Amino acid sequence: MAGRLHVDTPVVNAHDLLIYRVLLRDQPAIVDLVHAVLSPLLQARGGAQPLMATLEAYFDTGGVATESAKRLHVSVRTVTYRLNRVKTLTGYNPADPAHRFTLQAAVLGARVLNWPEQPLPTPA
Repeated sequence: MAGRLHVDTPVVNAHDLLIYRVLLRDQPAIVDLVHAVLSPLLQARGGAQPLMATLEAYFDTGGVATESAKRLHVSVRTVTYRLNRVKTLTGYNPADPAHRFTLQAAVLGARVLNWPEQPLPTPA
């Protein structure tokens, strides 16, 4: 699982991967969540990947656009533009605590499923 998540440390604590095990315990549900919440990002010019990278950086930095921009090597304006595109396309606002949990869970699920690089598994 650490390989799928592109963890760059040679040793990974199993405790650090627990949330991913929980998410994958019900794979059809996480596939549904990723599809329902994030598939509209595929409509973005340039595809979903830049928006996904922005969401990951934004969540990883605790919602700090300036730090997200540093990690992504883009301007703060680019980060805020991308976050607004996410809001427009999905209807979920990354800055709104009521929406943040759903978006973050979907982003974590997408990371585990290697989406959008790989297509989502089809329902059984």
